This record gives sequence, C-alpha cells and structure tokens, in this order.
Amino acid sequence: MDERREGWSRSRFLVPVLAVALLASVAWGYTQYRARRAWEVRAENQYNRSFSELALHVAGLETQLAKAAVANSPKQQARLLTEAWRQAYHAQEDIGQLPLASVELARTKDFLTKVQSFSFGMLSEAGKGNGMPEKKWKTLQDLHRQARYISGELFALQERILEGAERWLNVDRVNMSAMTADVSQRLETNKVTKSFMMMEDGLRRLPEPEIEGTPRDFQAEPKGLTGPRIDVEEARKIALRFLERDGREYQADYDGEIKGKLPLYLFNLKREGGERGRGAPIRLAVSTKGGHVAWMLRERMVPGRELSLEEATEKAREFLRKREYPEMVPIAVEEFRNAAIISLTRKSGEIIIQPETLKVQVALDNGEILGMEAIPYLTFKDPERKIPSPRLSPAEARKKLNPHLRVEDVKKTVILNDRFQETLCYECDTHLDKERFLIYINALTGEEENIKRVDRRGVELE
Repeated sequence: MDERREGWSRSRFLVPVLAVALLASVAWGYTQYRARRAWEVRAENQYNRSFSELALHVAGLETQLAKAAVANSPKQQARLLTEAWRQAYHAQEDIGQLPLASVELARTKDFLTKVQSFSFGMLSEAGKGNGMPEKKWKTLQDLHRQARYISGELFALQERILEGAERWLNVDRVNMSAMTADVSQRLETNKVTKSFMMMEDGLRRLPEPEIEGTPRDFQAEPKGLTGPRIDVEEARKIALRFLERDGREYQADYDGEIKGKLPLYLFNLKREGGERGRGAPIRLAVSTKGGHVAWMLRERMVPGRELSLEEATEKAREFLRKREYPEMVPIAVEEFRNAAIISLTRKSGEIIIQPETLKVQVALDNGEILGMEAIPYLTFKDPERKIPSPRLSPAEARKKLNPHLRVEDVKKTVILNDRFQETLCYECDTHLDKERFLIYINALTGEEENIKRVDRRGVELE
C-alpha cells in the first residue's frame, strides 16, 4: 500500500515536471526557428539589394558609354568616361557581394576591367585636349554592345527573381556545396546561376574589344606560395595544426582538389568525437604548393551580439598571432549578420603593405572565428620586395592635398595603382566637414594615385 502511494506521489510530481520540460523544449525550438527565419529574411534582402545595385550600375555604365560614343568634345568625353569608370568599379563591388563564387564569371569581370582600363587611358588623352581616334571609337562601340547585352540579361533575371521564381539563399547553398563537391548539375538547374552562365556564354558571341596597354589580362602570380608541392597527408596535418592551435582536437576528411592559378586541397574538419553540439563543421583549403592555408569557413548562424567591434578585432589579431603571422594591423571593420569582418594588412617597419591583406570573420556572440581568407595575402606576399626611399617628405605630401581638407594623419603605404603596380604612397587620412577621405599621394612623384571615401571604420563608401 505504501509502495503504491509512493509511486503515485512520484508520478504526480514527474508529470508536471515533464510537461514544463516539454513546453520549454518547444519554446526553445520555436525561438531558434524564428531567429533562423529572421536571419534568412535579412540575408535574402541583402542579396536582393546587391543584385539590384549591380543591375543599376551596369545600366548606368551602358548609358555613359552610349553618350561617350556620340560626344565630340574631349571635355564631354572625359566627363562621361569618368562616370563609366565609376559605374564599372561599383559593379565589380556588387558582384563581390553576391554568392556567385561557384559560377565562372571571367568574361563579365574582364569586361568591367576593360571599361576601367579604356576609360583611364582615354581620360589621359582627353586631359591633353586630344580627341578620340577612329580605332578607339570602334573599341568604345564594342564595349557598349557588351554593356547593353549584360544590362538586358540582368534586368531580365531581376524580373524573374521578383516573380518569386528563385531565391538567393538557394544560390548561397549551391555556392557552399561548390567548395566541397562537383555541383555542375545543380548550377545548371538553379535559375539564377544558369542565367549568369548563359550570360557568360553570350558574351563569347560579341566582338572582343581590342585595348592596348591596359591591365585587362592581369593575373598576379601568387608570390607567397613558397616551398615544394606537398601531398594530401601533409596538407591534412597542416590543416589540423592550424585549427588545433586553440587547444582543441579535430578530425580532417579530404574532400578533393581545386585546380587553377592557386591549386588547393580541400578538407572538412569537425571536433574529435563528432558529438552533437560540439561545434559547427569547418571547411579549410591548403595550397598544394608549400602547404599554406588559403581560407577557412565555419558554418553556423550567429543569433545575437555580445561583443563590440573593437573586441572582435582583438580576437582576430590574437587568432593570427597564434598562427605566427607577421605583424598585422586592422585597416577596415565591417559588420554583417552579427559577425565582424576585419581586414588586416602586413606592416613592415613604418610602412603598411596594403596588397598583403587578410580577412578574418569573428562571431559577435562569443568571439569564435568563423572564417579567414588569405588569398590576397598569399598572392602579393613578396619575400624579395624592395621598397624605394620616398622622394617627398610627409610635409611635402600634405602640400599636394586640397587646402580645404583637415588632415588627421599621414603614413607610408604600399598600394596597387590602376595598372596593378605596387606604388609607395603617403596615405593621408583627411576630413571634409563630416566626411572622411583617404587620399594616396605618390611618394616618388607627388601625384594623387587614388582617393577613397570611407566611414569611420575604414570601410569604403560609394
């Protein structure tokens, strides 16, 4: 009798406890679902905005090229080609914001580079008062035909997206799969990726503009890939050592090789044991030559924000220090989807080497490193680089600036100029009213090499 009473009493206690636990589980699941849905909506909106801006910038580019073809005065042509150069630059930036890494867009990107190269060359001639020769005019016509074709394709695709035929997040998933598998069939069936592939194919049927003396075929040889070719097992050890610097153990599964200018071994890594909840899986690429880590990506949603951008920047620097990278200084910090994307570049003495740039992505909920991209760093890291002595002093560089600017700082910086040549400059951090500009004065010639309008975190603005 006592045993039955005790059992009934225990069950009477357990039922409400289990009910509360079930309700808590359902509530947690619903909260996670809502957080993920909110993240998906934000991501989709961001991709749609970037694509809309790409379509608008290419349309603007087409308009400026059309006007330049009918203009007759060098002054008017210079104004129109300046705007064409700007639109092409922003179109390149827009493409970089879209999840299209798995789609071969060499011809589209080559077209945008050619527009910039042609515009830059003609601006120099217009500045001398020279008109446009017949051969250059024909080149301009060929560029305009390509711009008109690309613009039409982009607006047609935009209409299909607005009709709800395809979502950018589906493209993002195809792009993620492309890092670790052959997804050519999925690229063909996805409406967005197939449209871009057909656009690339259509460009082959248009006349190829002939542009002399420009960097249109520029492909930097990766100077940082030092050392002999390694095999898969050595690359696996390098991948494991790279992650295990933080004191955790991983297992690495080989996932294929990427060919091309920078051949890579791909690995999928997960925490040793693989139990649920022990960390998101990580993709990591190691160069076949020399065994250098080219990039890593940890896939997980970041539901909230606890860290400041300054704290995230220190997390990124600590991550690189543990992996024995040289001294790296942050030059820009962006925030996207509750993650900080920190751009860091190498510093040699007092000189900042901008081409040698790394990007580190830090989760703002707990400071976890979500990703690293080192391809620019490996491409431009030059063990034999020789930096010339400046012919101008910092004070002389200041005199080259617009007198209406307030100068906050001047520092020596190596940049890539319009022809992808390394150039020693003075980076002048300036302000006009509340706007911030970075102006690069050639330390040898005193000419303005570049101007960037940036926010207070160093992120370039339109």
